[in-house]
Amino acid sequence: METIIFKARTGTREKLRGINPNISALLREGAEEIIKRKQGRSALEKSKHLCGIFGGPGNLSTSKDYLKKYAKKKPH
Repeated sequence: METIIFKARTGTREKLRGINPNISALLREGAEEIIKRKQGRSALEKSKHLCGIFGGPGNLSTSKDYLKKYAKKKPH
C-alpha cells in the first residue's frame, strides 16, 4: 500500500465522512475511478461523441462523381 498526502479545502474531511466514515476507502475508490476513466481509452472512444456530427458526402475516396468534379488532372 502506498501513502498519498494532499491538501484539501477546510471542511472537506467532514463532507467526506458524511458520505462514508472510512475516508481512506472513499478516496481510494475515487482515485481508481479516475484512473479507469483516463486509462485505456482509445482515440475512437475519446472522439466517439464527434461521430456523425459533420455533414458532407459519404465516401470521397471511391466516388467517381467527386473525382470528376474536384480532382484536377495533371498535365503530362
